[in-house]
Amino acid sequence: MTVAHQIHLATTETAEQVAARVGAAFERARLAEQPPALDELLSRGGARTARGTTVSVSAPEPTPFDVIDHEFGVPAKVRIWIEPDGDRPMAEQDDDIAALLAGLLEDTPADLVAVHNYETVWLIRRGGELVLHEDPALWPDHRLALIKGPYRRESHQL
Repeated sequence: MTVAHQIHLATTETAEQVAARVGAAFERARLAEQPPALDELLSRGGARTARGTTVSVSAPEPTPFDVIDHEFGVPAKVRIWIEPDGDRPMAEQDDDIAALLAGLLEDTPADLVAVHNYETVWLIRRGGELVLHEDPALWPDHRLALIKGPYRRESHQL
């Protein structure tokens, strides 16, 4: 089974604009030697971090039922797909994901939901309120230190 994360954004921005924000977050967090090109982030193959995590940005395909919108009231207009490299340490790649999330939280006011394999909800921001999963394995102190502003801890599953 592929381990994957998705970040669903309810935004008025285009996938291209969100990809530019992702590229800026890559650069600030030094996730790669050079920031990825927009066309790389927008491609199906995505851009890779130095630790091997693949990140791509797209507008989701229309579906008759959107589980993220139904469960959390966040209708995704742009989705970021994140796929870790199974041959490399997952904890380090999860650190990259946390850094990317922190950058997005700072750069865009959009409501968003970050999920792992459509099961575990890492975080939700809705109406300006941020909720991080309460499991300390997902959000240890060094990852929490990346998050600016107030948040509360709560567990959500899909």
